[in-house]
Amino acid sequence: MSYGIKLRETRKKLGMTLEDISQKTGFTKSFISQIENGKNSPSIASLKKICYALGTTISELFEDERNIVNIFSDQDYKVFKNKSITMSFLASKLVNRKMEPILIEIDTYGETGTDFYHHTGEELGFVIEGEICVVIGKEEHFLRTGECIYFSSNLPHKIRNRTDKTAVAFWVGTPPSF
Repeated sequence: MSYGIKLRETRKKLGMTLEDISQKTGFTKSFISQIENGKNSPSIASLKKICYALGTTISELFEDERNIVNIFSDQDYKVFKNKSITMSFLASKLVNRKMEPILIEIDTYGETGTDFYHHTGEELGFVIEGEICVVIGKEEHFLRTGECIYFSSNLPHKIRNRTDKTAVAFWVGTPPSF
């Protein structure tokens, strides 16, 4: 499938018109239509602008077809466990994913490790049950059920449970690590 067809399909799935894309990019409806129909080859800068308006990237236009909807069950999860933490990698079977969703269960007074982690990317953590302490550098951030944190992964960090109850959190990191 050509990238023009993928652009048109993406636009239609989003319920957007040529006029909508025209307003977001500054390009004429005719120019966008010509690209979608394979009658015009835009510059990379123009294609990037159209992709941005559609919430996609140039690389996604040229990727092999992949399922847009994927459903996984607990038999599909990759599970890692140490003495005080269980991490279930929820979408590890999905190739070309852009994020790493993880269900983290931390036993009473447990932590992700004695060492701090840091890597390229970003993280978002949401506490489903209990309380956790996210240590970023020398700062401790205490989160209760229903609260979340968002931070740059290049900062040294680890997660602790400082209570006598198990804590459960949903975590999403980018880029995927497994």
